[in-house]
Parts: sequence; structure tokens; C-alpha cells
Amino acid sequence: MASFFHSFFNDQRVQVVLLLVALDLLLGVIAALKKGDFRLSFVADFARNDILGKVAPFAVLYAGYLYAGSADIVIPGFDLEVAMNAAWVIVLAALIGSLLGSIKELGLSALPEEVAGPDPASPVVPPNA
Repeated sequence: MASFFHSFFNDQRVQVVLLLVALDLLLGVIAALKKGDFRLSFVADFARNDILGKVAPFAVLYAGYLYAGSADIVIPGFDLEVAMNAAWVIVLAALIGSLLGSIKELGLSALPEEVAGPDPASPVVPPNA
């Protein structure tokens, strides 16, 4: 288990993902404080959507990738490294989308709602809250 965590946290792909998560959390909190609608429930929502919804599945795929590589598991016609990199790209796209939403909330972006709008699963604060 220790070798998994060592490999996981020393992988540049994981470091990029964790950097984007930390940056998105920071910008999201700053945007919420600036707008005056910060709620601790939003931090929980962030943890559920970004950590459990994006990073945790990626960690499971990464663990399978490491295990398959160390156990010399070969599936004909299926390259585990390609699948792992594809999952990483998907996680990156999701995190960048979330980060763009946080930047838009700060008023630093003129991107349209289709590109940098809020996550549909995220709670929305009513205007008179």
C-alpha cells in the first residue's frame, strides 16, 4: 500500500490534478467570499463533486494500472497505459471546466455559460439569501 501512495503522489499526472483541485478550491472560496454567498456546504459539494467524483475514480484506475503492470496482466487489444492517460485527460478536462467556472465567478473571464458556467449538480444560492 505504501508503494502505491508513493507512486501515486510522485506521478506528474497526479500532481497536476491535485494542483488544479487546490487552485479551484482556492478560487471558488475567494469568489464566494467576494460575492458574499460563501457556505460551508459548498466546500462539501466541492469535495463530493471534484474529489470523490473525479480524483477518487482516477486513483482507482491508477491503482489498477499499477497492479496490472506489476502483475504482468496483459489484455489483448487493450493498452492499460492508453486507458490510464485517457482517464487523466478526462479528469483534466473536468477540473479545467470547474476552474474556468471559478474564474468566471470572480469576474475575470468573459467566457459564455456553456464553457464556464456552474456545475449543474452544484447548489445555487438564491439571490435574496
